[in-house]
Amino acid sequence: KTFSVNIPSSELLDKTDYCGLVSGEKVDKSETFEIFYGSLKTAPMIRECPVSLECRLVQIVPLPTNSLYIGEIVGAYADGRVIKDGKPDFPGIDPLFLTMPDNRYWTLGKHAGDAWSAGKKLIRR
Repeated sequence: KTFSVNIPSSELLDKTDYCGLVSGEKVDKSETFEIFYGSLKTAPMIRECPVSLECRLVQIVPLPTNSLYIGEIVGAYADGRVIKDGKPDFPGIDPLFLTMPDNRYWTLGKHAGDAWSAGKKLIRR
């Protein structure tokens, strides 16, 4: 009843894609990355990922073709090099994203705007 969410950097593109290409039923992928465990001791996390979240399972929501797993984050682990002034440095994390409609990997783009500020111009006075 635990799992982890690991955020790979773009440097891990080949290893990340490999893990999606091969089935864990047929190939032992456990040696692809170095793993570590946090306080729960049961949710393996990937040391090479700049950010890893250790989660306790809260709910499983069945969907038509798969299931959605909802978890409570009980531990957050980050490489010290991606923390600036006590906050995550997203360009330093260089997160890798997969989009399924086009089966492509993406990294972060430029800063687009500030939350709770950009929409203020639409508020009627």
